[in-house]
Amino acid sequence: MAEKNVKAKNDKPGFFKRLGQKFKNLKSEMKKITWASKKSTFKNFGVVVGAIIALAVVIGLVDFGLTALINWLADVIPDIN
Repeated sequence: MAEKNVKAKNDKPGFFKRLGQKFKNLKSEMKKITWASKKSTFKNFGVVVGAIIALAVVIGLVDFGLTALINWLADVIPDIN
């Protein structure tokens, strides 16, 4: 019984052989990927940057408006003290 376990363990390829096989498989999978064109990538980048800027402006305006509202309410409501 002990001989079967030793034999089964020895049938397994070594660490570096398995690692090499993993990199071979990775290389073949990377060749299958359809990469976006440079033009498409820059177009999408522009859309993302534009959306971030637009969202920042909206958040800034909401923040400014709420700050003004809170300050106005603080001036209108008399102090309780």
